[in-house]
Amino acid sequence: MNSSEKLPTVVGITGATGSILGFRLVKALLQLDEPVDLVISSSSYPVITQEMSLSLPGPAEQRDAILEYLELDVSRYQDWLTCHSNKQLGASPASGTYLTRGMVVIPCSMTTLGKMASGVSDNLVCRAADVTLKERRPLIVIPRESPFNLIHLENMTRLHQAGGVILPPVLSFYQEAFNSIDGQINYTIGKVLDHLGLTEHGLFPRWSG
Repeated sequence: MNSSEKLPTVVGITGATGSILGFRLVKALLQLDEPVDLVISSSSYPVITQEMSLSLPGPAEQRDAILEYLELDVSRYQDWLTCHSNKQLGASPASGTYLTRGMVVIPCSMTTLGKMASGVSDNLVCRAADVTLKERRPLIVIPRESPFNLIHLENMTRLHQAGGVILPPVLSFYQEAFNSIDGQINYTIGKVLDHLGLTEHGLFPRWSG
């Protein structure tokens, strides 16, 4: 099956710490042969550079750079990853007629959270999230802040009430496989994939009692 025969997942990476979570989700989706529409907010770029030592070009050229960073074969996955500018409000994920599996905002900054909860669609991440909610598709939000204040909590409640899933990257230790940074990242990414209906990822052992 080629990429045009499967519904893409929209992934938004915004300017909170934890950029690696977004990139690891992209890698996991591609390795499952799931196409990805990727939107990186402008405030993410300095965070990505600082946290991942990765300096990305603009959206038109960044696909190959991302695939190389993720150690994925460019020729194998170049048709499976589409990168959009966050300023491009006319891009495909901005319309409900563009069919998707759903959307994940990972990591989600509190600014993006507030805009999504208020219906503000002044960039592609927020517009795509608004479309995802109105079309009743899965919207999974990975908020990165600690501690949460009342405004953060109220915004998360509004998104939950509108149909979104709030999935913070919470530490878990009940499996030995989780007892490393890589294990914790796998746990969060695996939970996201579960909520997208992609349960055969094998990123962590499931509890069996």
